Amino acid sequence: MTSLVVLIPVKASGPKSRLSEVLSLKERLELGALLLGGVLKAVEQAGLIKVTHVVSSDKSILEFAMEHGAGAIPEPRDAGVDSAVIRGIRRAGFPDSVLVLPSDLPFIRGMEIRRLLALKSAGFDMVLVPSSAFDGTNALLFRPRSGLTLSYDDNSFWNHLKGGARKGLSIGVSSERGLMFDIDSPDDFRFLAHSRAEAGPVVFARRAGR
Repeated sequence: MTSLVVLIPVKASGPKSRLSEVLSLKERLELGALLLGGVLKAVEQAGLIKVTHVVSSDKSILEFAMEHGAGAIPEPRDAGVDSAVIRGIRRAGFPDSVLVLPSDLPFIRGMEIRRLLALKSAGFDMVLVPSSAFDGTNALLFRPRSGLTLSYDDNSFWNHLKGGARKGLSIGVSSERGLMFDIDSPDDFRFLAHSRAEAGPVVFARRAGR
């Protein structure tokens, strides 16, 4: 793999709005920072922080990314994940491979990222990690020049799987636990609060859930 870039799109407006019934806006902002920090730490553990870029329209999020050693790619406004990834690819100079990660993976580990790269190196054109419910795409490792159409709307895992198959791409699917679990709903947050892990988001969830 001669050129790899990691892109982490981060929505600026109304962070984690689905958690509004259990967390205030201030708490959701704090949780968002803890989650993003954890993802950046995992990327650093994988030795990829220097090729990682956070894409966001929020200046404070971009500053946070740079403080953690990542690059920052500004957007004029929130326009969805597809738009953010395309913008990131263009700003990164159309690299050979791109790994797209969400910013809300509380259990992600560096070794899981390395295993994804190894899976692609084994001969797959693209590698996918679904969300726990198999409706979202929690990691997408692909070649921008492969012609794959990004589709991060409803059922994005299946959209990307079908899109890759239509292009004749060989596809690897990974079920790494730390990559499959993300925080989208109050039930996810409650699960996080009852986890035995000692990561920052877990400690926060326990405190906030009292």
